[in-house]
Amino acid sequence: MLGLRFNRLVHVALAGGGLTLGGCPPGGEDTDSDTNTESDSETDSDGPTTTVDPSGNPTVDPTGDPPPPPPADVTPPVLIGVEFLDPQILRLSFTEAIAPTDTVNPKRFRLSLGRFYENAYYGYSRTLYNEPEDFNHELYCVENCYYYECYEQCYYGPTLELDVLDLLPDAYDSSMVVVLLEQPVTKSLCQLVTSVGANGLGGLLLHYADGGSSQITDLAGLPLAGNGATWVKLADQTYHVVDNQQFPEQNPFLPIPCPF
Repeated sequence: MLGLRFNRLVHVALAGGGLTLGGCPPGGEDTDSDTNTESDSETDSDGPTTTVDPSGNPTVDPTGDPPPPPPADVTPPVLIGVEFLDPQILRLSFTEAIAPTDTVNPKRFRLSLGRFYENAYYGYSRTLYNEPEDFNHELYCVENCYYYECYEQCYYGPTLELDVLDLLPDAYDSSMVVVLLEQPVTKSLCQLVTSVGANGLGGLLLHYADGGSSQITDLAGLPLAGNGATWVKLADQTYHVVDNQQFPEQNPFLPIPCPF
């Protein structure tokens, strides 16, 4: 009897659209509560994860892979400046840090007094390199008196050699190297250097021969290119002439100011 009554009420309610059954959600959705707790969008944790902090800046998860190393150094050092610190010490400036110079052979370096003559010899131009020590003298003057007349007599002393004696690292800058000369430059040589370099066609030059072991390199082991190497190799000659060329092999061309 109750079953008949219930069925009639259900039919009446359904006919009027006023009955909602809580156990059966509308639309036929599955109400199974046994859901899968594993996420189908599982993320790969093999690499670093980029997130955004509250300020809006991206951050990298430190537990991920480290960033790639910087690219390898493939650029060799370049000499960009030569200057006197005092009459017996030169300082070389490079484009980057230089490896220790303990094993560098000082004989790779040689100074010259270089001059370019344009149309000087029957219409030919030429570059002339001289041994600078040939002009590196001390000037001595004494006063001589004969009866009541006195006069000053001057003469040059012996030549002072300017071979490179040693190379040392700069105490403050790893991109600089200090060069010690065997003897100091003199006032007479500096006066000649200043005169020769006045028109930009010469001056006191530092030559360098590269190749083999015991050479200048950067921290990656890349060698310094040669600069006027032929003059270094002609160690037994006191002068060298090159016709129809202006300071060949001198790249860069760096005349050394001589302020003494």
